[in-house]
Amino acid sequence: MKSLPTIVAAALLLAAVGHAAAQAPPAKPPAQTPQPAKPPAQASPPAATPVVKPQAQAPAPVPAHAAAPVAARASIALTVTDLSGTAVADVQVAATGPVPREGVTAHDGSLKLQALKAGNYRLRLESPDFITLERDVTVKAGPPVEVDVALDRAPPKPAPPPPAPVPAVPSVRSIASASPDPNATVEFVALPDWIEKNLIGRNDPLRETAVGHTAVTTATVVQVRDPIKERGRVDADEMLYVIAGEGTLRAKGRDQALDAGSFVVVPRGVVYSLDRRGRNPLIVLSIVGK
Repeated sequence: MKSLPTIVAAALLLAAVGHAAAQAPPAKPPAQTPQPAKPPAQASPPAATPVVKPQAQAPAPVPAHAAAPVAARASIALTVTDLSGTAVADVQVAATGPVPREGVTAHDGSLKLQALKAGNYRLRLESPDFITLERDVTVKAGPPVEVDVALDRAPPKPAPPPPAPVPAVPSVRSIASASPDPNATVEFVALPDWIEKNLIGRNDPLRETAVGHTAVTTATVVQVRDPIKERGRVDADEMLYVIAGEGTLRAKGRDQALDAGSFVVVPRGVVYSLDRRGRNPLIVLSIVGK
């Protein structure tokens, strides 16, 4: 039979073992070895499907409103002065070339011609006070081409000729106040008898004979066979009285028929023509008053 100390020691040992077992974590179950999966049963191969190759797509059309690439533009920066370097305004400038342009210089003599195509241009500069000048310029795309032009002043215009002197016209008062001639006499002429004795010859184109006069008036018998062209007076008025024959008077683009008894007043400065009609001469009494 075992002794008491031995029994107590065994009991203490069992108690310690039980306490240690209670504190220890639960043991993991043993790892299972994975089993290889069985391959699925092979089904019968499907029927062959025809392979359709994708067709190449055509490029998308360009819209009609799409803007075309804009070509590079050029320009001319013009400065106009006179020979002293003073800016000249209001100069008419015309550029002829790939793209025609025109304009007028500003108060500082500047002008810019824009939106040009590259190429050769001829500039023409005109001003009433300067001599017209032409200049050739080559323009390239990029910065403006600077062009400086100096104009030469035009020579002064010659003075207009002086107006033709106007003949002095005596006033009515000066004529009326002319001193009477104490030796003056009354003259009488029987014109029908006078004309019969002094009738124009068949081969004479014209005959003019004074039949009476005063200090300011002259009476003349005019016998016409050939036409009288561009007749007129700048210093006196004229009155015509047809004595015999027929004719035509032309003045200021109008024709007036004449026969015996016709009376015409021609103011000074008016030009007229006389032409006879028929076989007989045209006989006219002309009275000129100064």
